[in-house]
Amino acid sequence: MSIYEEIEIEDMTFDPDELIYTYPCPCGDKFRITLEELWDGEDIAKCPSCTLRIAVIFDEEDLPELPPDEDEEEEEEPAEELQTKMQTLKESNRIKQATIQVAALFVQLELLQTMLFQHLVERWTTNCRGTRQ
Repeated sequence: MSIYEEIEIEDMTFDPDELIYTYPCPCGDKFRITLEELWDGEDIAKCPSCTLRIAVIFDEEDLPELPPDEDEEEEEEPAEELQTKMQTLKESNRIKQATIQVAALFVQLELLQTMLFQHLVERWTTNCRGTRQ
């Protein structure tokens, strides 16, 4: 990739609405590079009408700040939605755990009833044998 020229960013025109730097190209169009590309470390501005490219010389600390990304604002809502879903899942898990504990108690109760019944049958059988003799 050959570079047509190296240009200081101060020599370029910044469009704050489009967040793009431009510089006149010999073909009549303009070299373009976005503020986001510059913040991402890209330093090559391209002309959309021809194959020429320029290297943009800049210091990151001199760049305007990027405005908040609209996608980030949209992501905040799903984050709140995710928190709500997580809370619902936690509550659902607590209910499931409590249900399992109650079921375990019923199983233990049935086991105790069975053991008590067996004990009563044994005593009754023993008492019946003792009264026959």
